[in-house]
Amino acid sequence: MYCVLLVDDEENVLEILKSTIQWQELGVEKLLTAQDGLQALDILENRQVDLLITDINMPSMDGITLIRQVKCLYPEVRCILLTAYGEFEYARQAINLGVENYLLKPITKDEVEQTVQKALNNLYGKRQNGESLLRENILQRWAAGVISEEELSERGAMLGLNLYLPEYCVICIVKKNTGSGKGFRTSCTELLAKKLEVYSFWDDKGRFVLIVGGRQLNTEELADQLAALAVEQNVSDLVGVSFGAPVTDVEALHLSYQVACDDVELSDLNQSGVILKNSYESQGFDIDWLVEEIRFLFFCNDEKVRNVDYKHLSYKLWQNAMTQGTDKVLVQLLGICMRVLLTEFPLKNDLQERVYHEGRKLEKGLSGEAFEEEVLGILSHVQGIFTECYNEFSPIVQLAIRYALNGAMEGIGGSVKEFCAQNGMNPAYLGHIYKKETGNFFNDYLNQCRINRSIILLRNPNHKIKDIAERVGFTSTSYFVKCFRENKGVSPTKYRMGIE
Repeated sequence: MYCVLLVDDEENVLEILKSTIQWQELGVEKLLTAQDGLQALDILENRQVDLLITDINMPSMDGITLIRQVKCLYPEVRCILLTAYGEFEYARQAINLGVENYLLKPITKDEVEQTVQKALNNLYGKRQNGESLLRENILQRWAAGVISEEELSERGAMLGLNLYLPEYCVICIVKKNTGSGKGFRTSCTELLAKKLEVYSFWDDKGRFVLIVGGRQLNTEELADQLAALAVEQNVSDLVGVSFGAPVTDVEALHLSYQVACDDVELSDLNQSGVILKNSYESQGFDIDWLVEEIRFLFFCNDEKVRNVDYKHLSYKLWQNAMTQGTDKVLVQLLGICMRVLLTEFPLKNDLQERVYHEGRKLEKGLSGEAFEEEVLGILSHVQGIFTECYNEFSPIVQLAIRYALNGAMEGIGGSVKEFCAQNGMNPAYLGHIYKKETGNFFNDYLNQCRINRSIILLRNPNHKIKDIAERVGFTSTSYFVKCFRENKGVSPTKYRMGIE
């Protein structure tokens, strides 16, 4: 559990910061305040502080001087700066000192939440401080689609990011086997930078991510160039490269990133070839619906019910297989199962190997009986992996997961505080242990469960968006629409229009 120190000489700013964030739900047990740099240093001398959020203009000692002192005396402390529009030069100094980010006054709830959550993510991940930390944070949030247009524009100008190019796409580079791909990553960056704008960062799952910008991006040509480079450097069996689709809007970059990540996460990394490609369409209602049906079955505790539903699912897949081919549908099923595992157990690094390790008859022209046998075999195999991973969670985390799932199913709002009140727990402790074991913040998982459930309900055109929001536990329709758009890239209405 963590301790956060807020430093500002304006009481109203301190109150906004204290009340804006649900600190305990993020695993923050202690929230301390100071009104200038000297008071802050006194606190730091006597208390272990993990995150410092400080204003620039304060009496006795300004924020830049405070951060400089903190970086010298307590280098492990994370720092976020509060600044005004006329204080850009101070912000540049702060970047050189290695701050996580800087918040512009007047501060907004969303920006504070995203900035603090990213800093706490780095704390959980034990990421080191450094001069490039702010740049990486902004690039990560841009790729993930969790940064506002205003913040991205302002930070982009400060960091020298060109946000006015005709097209952008994301490229992910991962290690496939033992060995180092450092030279290849560097060569890729240098090769692409000859004609394109290239920005790079490491994401939270250890993927080296390139954001590429330019005119008329041809991902097939770029793939050929990087594949040839891999052959030239004799690393074809060591690295994998995936490409997201080009987008014309900087706010849509997360869609390209999602496609690139899908190709990495849902591919068999033991297959030959440098370029990783999904062998099934990862987007769309039918896929999302199957993902949620399988997720529900994997969580089902009644083995008899689960086995009956597995056979029903096999029959539905057989209808598709008669037109698409048994091989394509089975590969699609493996990808869907992988998606369920990856979203539920993001900290597990061996899921692909375990899912694809068993030889499967992903053949064309299987008979109905052979196809059903293969479907049931895949589901049983992945169910075993799912159950094993789930059972590794502590009992209280398992209970919290069930609480989130049941809440979404029954339309109950719920929160960390409510769950802890029901079970006599400290919210800060639960937030900490939940993040540590699952890799997710509890409220993020809770909202994800609600979005997952809403996807099923959207299938019925008689369900109004407002009613769906209520039925999955959102107290505000606008907040539901916001969360849905962040997750799917479009509003619930547009998503429904694409599947009707």
